Amino acid sequence: YGHFDNEKREYVIDRVDLPVSWTNYLGVKDLCVVVNHTAGGYMFYQSPEYHRVTRFRGNAVPMDRPGHYVYLRDAKDGDYWSISWQPVGKDLKTYRSECRHGTAYTKMLADYSGIHSEVRYYVPLDRAYEVWNVCIANTSAEERELTVTGYAEFTNNSNYEQDQVNLQYSQFITRTVFCGDHVRQMIHANLDQIEEGRDVDDKIVVSRFFALKGAKVTSWCGDREKFLGRYHGYGNPAGVAEGTLCNEGNENGNSCGALSTVVQLAPGEHCEFAFLVGGGRDFGFLCAAGAGLWKGIAAADRLLAWKACTFSDKDTE
Repeated sequence: YGHFDNEKREYVIDRVDLPVSWTNYLGVKDLCVVVNHTAGGYMFYQSPEYHRVTRFRGNAVPMDRPGHYVYLRDAKDGDYWSISWQPVGKDLKTYRSECRHGTAYTKMLADYSGIHSEVRYYVPLDRAYEVWNVCIANTSAEERELTVTGYAEFTNNSNYEQDQVNLQYSQFITRTVFCGDHVRQMIHANLDQIEEGRDVDDKIVVSRFFALKGAKVTSWCGDREKFLGRYHGYGNPAGVAEGTLCNEGNENGNSCGALSTVVQLAPGEHCEFAFLVGGGRDFGFLCAAGAGLWKGIAAADRLLAWKACTFSDKDTE
């Protein structure tokens, strides 16, 4: 299923249809991200039990859902896929996928339909958010228009058990809104006029965010049911299949962060931008940093350079 790349100090999974999950852990201080070879996983701050940021269902079918998903859709024919093999799960005879687990980062690579795509996950030092740095290249002979959509599913309560079990409560305390380049989720949103961190009746207003830096948001969604669609799942979300998200948040129910951007690429051209997911103490930092944050991400990410992100010489062809 894979091998060690001694030069890059990575474990390379070049056969992604593993029978079990192959997982990496990202982050070195307070924020931790768990991500597997198909981008399934979750995020927590200090404690996986009491400070979950994104949702994960252990022992689920299909396994390891949801996760850190980036979808691509071709405007010409409506075909769509994900940079990680799952959740869309294209036929591996026509879709080439590879996962590279490094120290505190993970990279996914995909080749499909004349498009080479990559996403690199890591947590910046001393920050409480995760970066999904996306690179897309047009390797075909014609101009391409693609809609790229990032998706993160927030917990409705930071306490894992409350989020999963106490639904008569946790399903009625969240709200999401769109703020220019990010979706903001608020837990105990009825207290959103009270300053962040203030305790009222043992309830604390908590903010999370899902942001896009380095590209323009063309549509968004903050409601899981509206993103997925009735009787759809992560492998065939209605918002991706239709090409445009609903531009609506949630009032109660299940929160999510979903952002789309449209890119046009000439033959041989590539683009790069980043999704960010996090919260807590870094929500204010996100708002204050503005466009300058992308410049910092792009500079830091040169350590995981675009030209170095090519498929392993050992392939399954």
